[in-house]
Amino acid sequence: MAKHLTDKDISNVVETLDDWPVDSKLSWDRLVEAVKHEHKIETTRQTLQKQIRIKTAFHEVKGIVSGKVLSSRPKLPPSLKIASERLETQKRTIERLERENRQLLEQFHVWLYNAHRFGVKVEQLSEALPSRPLSSKVKQKG
Repeated sequence: MAKHLTDKDISNVVETLDDWPVDSKLSWDRLVEAVKHEHKIETTRQTLQKQIRIKTAFHEVKGIVSGKVLSSRPKLPPSLKIASERLETQKRTIERLERENRQLLEQFHVWLYNAHRFGVKVEQLSEALPSRPLSSKVKQKG
């Protein structure tokens, strides 16, 4: 059985997709192999597909790789091709991060609205986290 992915694992998988060569075929099985090789994460296609960030990044890169998203890159000499690919990768990464940031801000606004609606004060939301995780306190009582 595949392990559950941590936030760091998800970030690593998305970075692998950001760095995916545009001239290389992309499939879920190839991604599983790449993640296993690059990050030593044993996982399955199904586990990866459950994560929205991974699924969205996969479909974007798949569109680029399959040619559905037209690339505006002209033919370049080999000396500039690597630099151009690197810039393209960084551009995709920035676009993905900006989109994720917008989604997080939207979620924050929903939470803020609901907190106000249910009478939770901003001061309560801004309280520092306890020094020990709550889960360890619960385990000690049980």
